[in-house]
Amino acid sequence: MTEFLPDDQELFASQLKDFVPPDSFDAHAHLYRPQDAITSLPSAAENEQGFSGWNEFCKNLELWMGPLRPSAGLFFAIPKPTLDRKPANQFILSELADQPGCRALLLVTPEDSPEEVEAQILAGKYSGFKVYHVYANRKDTLQAEPQEYIPEWVWELSHRYSLAIMLHMVRARAIADPINQTYIREHCLQYPDAKLILAHAARGFCGNHTTEGIASLRGLDNVFFDTSAVCESQPFEAILREFGTSRLLFGTDFSVSEIYGRCVSIGDGFLWLGEQNVEWESSTFAKPVRVGLESLLAIKQACHTLRLNDADVERIFCHNARAMLGIETNSTANITQDTYKRAKQLIPGGTQLLSKRPEMFAPDCWPAYYREANGCEVIDLDGKVYHDLSTSGIGSCLLGYRDPDVTDAVVRRVQLGSMSSLNSPEEVELAELLTTLHPWSDQARFCRTGGESMAIAVRIARAKTGRDEIALCGYHGWSDWYLATNLPRKSTEPGTSLDKHLLPGLDPAGVPAGLSETTHPFTYNDIDGLRHIIRERGSKLAAIVMEPTRYIHPDPGFLEAVRELCDECGAVLVIDEITTGWRLALGGAHLHYGIEPDIAVFAKALGNGHPVAAIIGRRSVMDAAETSFISSTYWTEGVGSTAALATIRKMQTVNVREHIHQIGEAFRTGWLELGQQHGIPVKAVGHAVLLHHQFDHPQAAELGTLFTIRMLEKGFLTGSGFYPTLAHQPRHIRNYFAAADSVFAELTSALSSGDLSSRLKTPVRHSGFARLTPSPKT
Repeated sequence: MTEFLPDDQELFASQLKDFVPPDSFDAHAHLYRPQDAITSLPSAAENEQGFSGWNEFCKNLELWMGPLRPSAGLFFAIPKPTLDRKPANQFILSELADQPGCRALLLVTPEDSPEEVEAQILAGKYSGFKVYHVYANRKDTLQAEPQEYIPEWVWELSHRYSLAIMLHMVRARAIADPINQTYIREHCLQYPDAKLILAHAARGFCGNHTTEGIASLRGLDNVFFDTSAVCESQPFEAILREFGTSRLLFGTDFSVSEIYGRCVSIGDGFLWLGEQNVEWESSTFAKPVRVGLESLLAIKQACHTLRLNDADVERIFCHNARAMLGIETNSTANITQDTYKRAKQLIPGGTQLLSKRPEMFAPDCWPAYYREANGCEVIDLDGKVYHDLSTSGIGSCLLGYRDPDVTDAVVRRVQLGSMSSLNSPEEVELAELLTTLHPWSDQARFCRTGGESMAIAVRIARAKTGRDEIALCGYHGWSDWYLATNLPRKSTEPGTSLDKHLLPGLDPAGVPAGLSETTHPFTYNDIDGLRHIIRERGSKLAAIVMEPTRYIHPDPGFLEAVRELCDECGAVLVIDEITTGWRLALGGAHLHYGIEPDIAVFAKALGNGHPVAAIIGRRSVMDAAETSFISSTYWTEGVGSTAALATIRKMQTVNVREHIHQIGEAFRTGWLELGQQHGIPVKAVGHAVLLHHQFDHPQAAELGTLFTIRMLEKGFLTGSGFYPTLAHQPRHIRNYFAAADSVFAELTSALSSGDLSSRLKTPVRHSGFARLTPSPKT
């Protein structure tokens, strides 16, 4: 069918030339000798002697891709029952001998000797294995279960040497088949250092199969997908939605790529269309093109549907497979750190949130920016993959990053329009849901951040009571009403009143001096301290503002006494659930403790990573909001309330609280045991769902900095806090402490030899509020 070549060239030039990036890597291609060929492959892909080697690969793809054909690839023999595998495998190596950027897979069967295979692996010639159903010991191999043609030693060797396994699934429904799903999940979890490539987009020749089954692989860190020979966008879109851009690998399936035709979904199956079953001449408009072209058009459509940019496409075509195979790219750039250097020149403080400054973790080492986040996996701008066992978006993503249910709801709202001159109906549904979950409340107001939600709550309390002063306990953000606590006052040193309330050193610069003495801090569980404030200022108190808990449970009767004191002095009880909400109860932690406030405030986890905050309260209090001007345009957009609805509804069906408690306790146990094993004093304080782990040592800051740096090198984000999520699984905790064991050994050595500080190549991390640069001398 080479007479169609001009059409192929024209189609590529008009539709794909500006899409396919240069220097792509083909993650699925075959090379073969004449005796290894199968009849369905096009003879045009072979030379005159019937060989299809590296030169034929290049020449054939250049015919229609021109200079954009892949510059390197992952190659393996054609698996057929009668194949003489040893010379077929050797042919691959000989063809790639002068191609250092290419890699080979070893075609293996259950009959092979694992010892002989391991010897070939140790010789450094192969990057993994190709397995295939035709080597299963049954007649109808298309119905074979994976274990029938993948010997267990393939997984063992792949795990031991970090190798790839190329799997073309069979059975009628591919990844939608429960047998295939169970096998893949179990083996990927059992052998985490093996890298499984599910060929043909998890054999997505019927797009519905990949769409239906892809969620079964959720959370697996070592599964990848190649695009080879799939001619519809649906399976690619499903993979991209579930895993992001880092797991999809461009592949041509050469020389299948040179066949004229395509595969199409038909009901719950698929059919290959080609010259053997289609009369192309009878069609007015259809002309066959190469399978490789059809597949590229499908990839392009998927990337367009998912709104991917050029950098995303380049990762799929050029970088993902190379990174997975450990091929050096010769890049010395550190985009992540360079971006932060630019930020410090352009953005006061470097970031928008103090808790996200790299200086709080490991200066010059902590990755300030992410490219993708999914579950508990984070990828920085340089493509480095980390498991996040820190504070999970500063407590904002209780379900894990990019939760699929929340994301689906948000994407729908965005596609239908997230803003207009009218209001979002989702805010009415959200108000109903929140007040139903908190039966003491009657009304709700919404904004988009925790800080402003607390300012609204305080405004409402002041409007309700006609009073100005606030008694407070805990951390409540950056607003003037709160930082006024650190203004100079008669009873304390300037700037120190909030030092016991989470963050020391909060500077009230820019806060009007006239707000001094309008706030009165008290300590959690110190009911006598609060009583003293009420005796002195009770008639002037608009509200008592506090977190229901932070590190410890309330003493018996403490919260009840706070409630009684509010009633006695006429102050509004405002409970700040921004951090604690949804972790101890389905709603505010005050439900867990049986306390009914007048106002409760939610943010962070309420939207699972999407900006939304809620102020709920009794009608008798919330009505005061109408007497004060509290209004802002972007409080009316639809994404925030949509995300909150999806988040809460998921938490109504999944016991998130029990899960994160178990994960947090496992972390606490691991941390304390590791310290004991290595003789390093450590502590873990707080609720399991909001855990803070530290070194209990005079050089705690240095130990923490070096620990974070070494754990970054091992692929973990970690600081001094761990906020578990639904996405964290026991294996993440096990892997974390397996990696931390050798780091603790180094810390022990550093303390013993007295060279801890010299091992740090960066400054010690900050604690509390501090400027990034010293104040200029005057």
